Amino acid sequence: MSVWSFLQGLERTTKDVRDVRAQLVASAHMASTPAQNVLAAAEQVARTVANLPSVRNVAAQCSQTLAAAQHGLVYFTNISRLDARGRIVCAASPRSVGLMVRDPRAWTQMATRHDFVVGSSSISRVTHRQVVLALLPLHNAAGVFEGGIGIVIDVRWLDSMVRANTLPSDSVVALFDRAGTILASNRPGVALDLFHRHPDAAAATPRQAEDRFGHTWMFAIHPLLGNNVFVGFARRQSNLFGTTYIHVGTDILLPFLMIVLAWLAIWAVTERQLTRWIVYLRRLSGAYRAGHYAHKPALAGAPSEIRILGDALSEMASSIQDRDTSLREAVGQKTVLIKEIHHRVKNNLQIVMSLLSLQAARLTDPAAKEALAQARVRINALALVHRILYEIEDQQSVDVKRLLELLAEQTNEGFGGDRRDIHTRVNAMPLRVPGDVAVPIALFTVEALTNAYRHAYPPGTGGTIRVILAAAGDSRLRLSVEDDGVGIETAPGDASIGVRLIATFGQQLGGGVSVHPNGECGTIAELIFPAPKPAPPADDNGGGIRP
Repeated sequence: MSVWSFLQGLERTTKDVRDVRAQLVASAHMASTPAQNVLAAAEQVARTVANLPSVRNVAAQCSQTLAAAQHGLVYFTNISRLDARGRIVCAASPRSVGLMVRDPRAWTQMATRHDFVVGSSSISRVTHRQVVLALLPLHNAAGVFEGGIGIVIDVRWLDSMVRANTLPSDSVVALFDRAGTILASNRPGVALDLFHRHPDAAAATPRQAEDRFGHTWMFAIHPLLGNNVFVGFARRQSNLFGTTYIHVGTDILLPFLMIVLAWLAIWAVTERQLTRWIVYLRRLSGAYRAGHYAHKPALAGAPSEIRILGDALSEMASSIQDRDTSLREAVGQKTVLIKEIHHRVKNNLQIVMSLLSLQAARLTDPAAKEALAQARVRINALALVHRILYEIEDQQSVDVKRLLELLAEQTNEGFGGDRRDIHTRVNAMPLRVPGDVAVPIALFTVEALTNAYRHAYPPGTGGTIRVILAAAGDSRLRLSVEDDGVGIETAPGDASIGVRLIATFGQQLGGGVSVHPNGECGTIAELIFPAPKPAPPADDNGGGIRP
């Protein structure tokens, strides 16, 4: 039934719109009738005087003949004879003789179409009033263009005719030219808003426009002779479609209103008996998912099925809470054990370093001492990582920036950097990585720093070593150790071992390592590796629920 009512209302609405558009076009035709009559009279007068020999041949009595023809025609302010160039050679008003036509568009239309045309509005140079010029072309027996007859129509008479139209009180009638200039109107202000942008609109195509107050109007335009002057007729859209709105309301909206009311009644019953309890249980399950197991279902007044479901959720939450408590205790114990392991590994590594120091003190071979010193530096880097893991609360990640700063500081002290005038600068982005990633980063950095201290600065020279950690694009990181010394080439045998170790640590991170010159002096040991995945954020344990 509702579909049938909708289709019926749609058909009636389409018919009403079609009737309104046809009525609007017909009203525009009717509103143009008085002005059309004046123009028809002007054409008849022009054709009459064009047949007079004194006017056609521009005889001496031409102006007198035209003055006699104008006598009694109050609509016209002047009748003139124009030559082929558009200059007035004789006229009912002698002061206009010698003037040129100021409407080249209308003049071209007349000469081209060989028909009576009406030009745009202008201010008369004789009467200083707003006028409209009508033109009739003249041709000799051979068909050669000899000029034309011009009739000047006073716009004031057109204005009085427009205002005298018996049309609906809410309508707007306007006479305007192609430039959009309003010549006459019963409501000039509204007419200017509606018609000044649509001078070329066809009469068979009604349009819409808004006035300065935001009111929507529908209008049709009827062109007069020559398509230079138009008559527009407009009415408020709300007044035009008043009956259509009533039909739409009764045929289309009323069935839908009944459907909406029925839907609201069903919704009210469903919301009270079912939906709000389901929403409440969904919020309750969300609280359980966030770890708030202390909430108990408050389902007084709910249907029995909902209460059974709520009790099941409550039992499930209690079971999860007990298991969660056990897991938290187990995790706490595991954390303590892991910290203890890191602490013991650090202590064992320090013992190994002490043993290496004692062994080095008993050696006399410089090469052997140097090898043990290198081993101590590398073991110290491992001990530093375990020390950081032991000191932090989060046992799963290491602050890389702090790690690099401590490594640079210890390496500088171990090689006597301050005494040798060698300084280390760390510029690292904030980053936390797992322990298994921190170890190869630390070993790479220590190896690169060791090579720089050993080979880049011969005795008596100093400089600056920079440790840089920054983003390299495409979810990758760049770790580089850059010196401004002579480079590792000064000791190629030892440097090759260091380079191999550096490459090994880079492979452990799944990245690529390169050692290359740093401009005109110095060396860069560079490691580009994939950025580790960030740790997942902690769950939000705040909030509450209510039915």
